[in-house]
Amino acid sequence: MPRLRDKLSRRAVALALGLAASSAQAGIVFTPHLSEYGILPPGQYTEFTTVFTEIEHIYDKQGNKIKLGLPFVPAGASTDAALGLIKYLWVGNIFRDTNVPILNTRPQFCRGIGVLGYQQNTEQIAARTRIFGLKPGANGLGDVFVLCGVYGQHHRWGPISGNGLLATTVKFPVGSYDTDAALNIGTNYWTYIPQFAFHGDVAGRLMVDGTFAWQFNGDNDTPSFGGLTPTRPADVRNAEINFAWKWNERFFTDVGYSYRGSVGPNYYDKITVANEEPLRADDTCKLLDLSGPLCDSTDRFFVAANSPIPLADRGVNGTMITAGFVYIYRTTSVFNFRIAKPIKGQGSQITVPFNVYNAIPNAQGGYTRGGCCVSTTTSELYGVQEAAAVSASPYLELRFVYLFWAP
Repeated sequence: MPRLRDKLSRRAVALALGLAASSAQAGIVFTPHLSEYGILPPGQYTEFTTVFTEIEHIYDKQGNKIKLGLPFVPAGASTDAALGLIKYLWVGNIFRDTNVPILNTRPQFCRGIGVLGYQQNTEQIAARTRIFGLKPGANGLGDVFVLCGVYGQHHRWGPISGNGLLATTVKFPVGSYDTDAALNIGTNYWTYIPQFAFHGDVAGRLMVDGTFAWQFNGDNDTPSFGGLTPTRPADVRNAEINFAWKWNERFFTDVGYSYRGSVGPNYYDKITVANEEPLRADDTCKLLDLSGPLCDSTDRFFVAANSPIPLADRGVNGTMITAGFVYIYRTTSVFNFRIAKPIKGQGSQITVPFNVYNAIPNAQGGYTRGGCCVSTTTSELYGVQEAAAVSASPYLELRFVYLFWAP
């Protein structure tokens, strides 16, 4: 019986923790749009962007596309997310009448981005996350992004013209963040992103925009989800390119490709995953198709992570393709619809050691954790949030740009 109990304990850990750690959060990634990096007329621009996704699939560390939560919940479970981005852009030249070299002959720009978000796990996943004392959803104010840069000179070679730009983005970690939440709108760490980009135009018909950016991430000393958000997120390389075709003065279509990949692994220094409600043995047998005397047991178990050393994943990466159309109304408004589809990726997974404890009935009708330990085991857990989870599900983007004072 001790051997059977050890076997059941190992399976119970894999059952509960494998599911609880599979909730993913879609991060904000670079996706160039029509003339995103072209030199814009001086003025003030306001932009509203909404992003919708239903994450039903994620990538594991082998690059396999797997259903969210399987085999621990029925198919159809998902993490549903909606982001609202409010952007303000200023383009001008504050050095025009000065003797400052380079800057006095090149326009500058600054942009601020605020984020409002809503995320919710479906009930199949929410029920499992509650076993570990976690809230299954999140909404509120996200992190704030501020970026400023300078345009390069505009050049022309026959029918071809183009320019470059340099910029730096700072992410301020002011977003809603809860260490007891399965999902978070905020990330709880600073980010600095230097960026080089370019814009090209061929015969006034074909346009291309591209960028390369290096994302320096700070540390997160208070991880959420039982420590399954990285405490030391890896830096990230971003690269994108987008091609747009001008059909007439008002209507454009575009297609793009983007890549993001971590520079080395994410580190997890504070793994504290532990269940607050005991795990039932018959539940394990049902979900893993076990049978025999083992499944007649009514034993329940508590599990708790036992990781005295920092753990590291194998890094994360993802590529996607995008396609959409753009409509320009008069000279002041731009409407953009886009769909993005992941095509390849690698998510974060770490092997965590656990202690398994008997659940002992108490006088209040609940259970208390027995002394250590009826078994020890390991479980493969998924890292969560934007630095670790890689969604394999498509998302939709709706964008509206308005120019307050047309040049």
